[in-house]
Amino acid sequence: MKRLVIPVWLCLATAASAEQREAPDFSGSYLCKTTASSGIGIGTGEEWRATIFDPTDESYVVKVTDTNKTLPISVTAEKVRVYTVGVKKFGAKEHFYYCYGRAQGLEDDEVAAFDGSMRCDFLNTEYSFNFNLMRFQIMFWGGYMDREADNRDTPYISIGKCEKID
Repeated sequence: MKRLVIPVWLCLATAASAEQREAPDFSGSYLCKTTASSGIGIGTGEEWRATIFDPTDESYVVKVTDTNKTLPISVTAEKVRVYTVGVKKFGAKEHFYYCYGRAQGLEDDEVAAFDGSMRCDFLNTEYSFNFNLMRFQIMFWGGYMDREADNRDTPYISIGKCEKID
C-alpha cells in the first residue's frame, strides 16, 4: 500500500506546483528600432509594386503594463500573464495606442504573453513582440484591400530589435 501512496502523492504535488507556475513579468517600457521594412506601394503609374523603405528613423516606444491577471493555456501547465500594450512612434506627441489581443478570455485592450511573445492588433496594424528575443514585427494591411479604390495607404511589414528603457 505504501508503494502506491508515495507515487500518487508525488504526482499530485508535482501537478499542484506546475499549476502555480507563472510566466516572467515583462512589464516596462521598450524602445523598438526598425531594422528593415518593405511593402507594396503605388509605382510611377497607378500600379501597386514591391518597394523597400528606409527604416533609419523608424522607432517605437512600447509600454507593457501587467494587469495582475493570468490565463491558463492548454499546451502547458503554465499560466500566461495578461498585459495592456501601448505603442506609439518614438518622439510623437500623441498618446499611446493600446492594441488588443486575440486569446480567448481577454477583454478590450488586454494582451496575453506566452514565453515573452505577445501579439496584438490596432486598426489595420498587427504588432508582434518577443521580449525574450528582444525582437518585434509590425504588419500594416494598408489600402490595397480597401473598398475605396483611391486609398493609397501602403501595406508594409517591418522588423527590428527592442531594448528595455526603464
